[in-house]
Amino acid sequence: MRTESPRLLYLSKIALYSALAAVLATAPVSIAQDKAAAPAKTAELPTYKAGGTPIAIPSPTSDLIELGDYRVMAETFVPDGNRLLAAFMLQDELSAAKGGTDKALTKYALVEVPRRGEFMDLGASDFKEMVGGASQAMGAEFDSSIKEGEDEFNRRMKTLAPDSAKVTLEKPIQLGTLFSKQDAWGCGLIMEVSSNGKTVKYVAGINLLRVKNRAIFAYLYTTYQDEGTVKWLRKASEDWADEILKTNQQ
Repeated sequence: MRTESPRLLYLSKIALYSALAAVLATAPVSIAQDKAAAPAKTAELPTYKAGGTPIAIPSPTSDLIELGDYRVMAETFVPDGNRLLAAFMLQDELSAAKGGTDKALTKYALVEVPRRGEFMDLGASDFKEMVGGASQAMGAEFDSSIKEGEDEFNRRMKTLAPDSAKVTLEKPIQLGTLFSKQDAWGCGLIMEVSSNGKTVKYVAGINLLRVKNRAIFAYLYTTYQDEGTVKWLRKASEDWADEILKTNQQ
């Protein structure tokens, strides 16, 4: 019987933990930005290097744009164990963020790679094992991931903005597996984020992919309205994963 790799189990856990950390950053807080930053670039389909390998990342939906040179604003969303490749936001919400306006995000997406596994060659069997670990992490380790995500995010915010209010995350509702295929797997969560007496409910698609033998984490978020939001998340997450794989076929 094959022994589970500690590194693969770590990648599974950091994938879940990162999704929780990213939704905390949607609370309505403002951080001073560099006013001299250059405008976002608008390449049709930019590539990003993961472990030295160029990966093309299409937008998950037609209304989300990649931040380009303003991508640094999304670094707050990313835990120390990951590195941000791409970040997508709605145009009006990006404009508000650049202006320092306190506004909660309603729809956004992040693509990350795990720092400790970025240069690891991930085979098909490795990916299957990583997915199995992610499924386990949704069980016994779920509560501790929530607490760790809260603590790290609030520490970061106190460093960047000492007067920022504490952000809390209610225990998410698990939506289970959204889709599963050879090189892509997705699960979903419904999460409530509270800050300054305001609470926003989100749905999150956590998508694990094996792209050119690299582990890629793709997260898609939007505010929850009703059951139709979950149906949208399921389709949009799978469509995005399919498009990423198709675009990077060798």
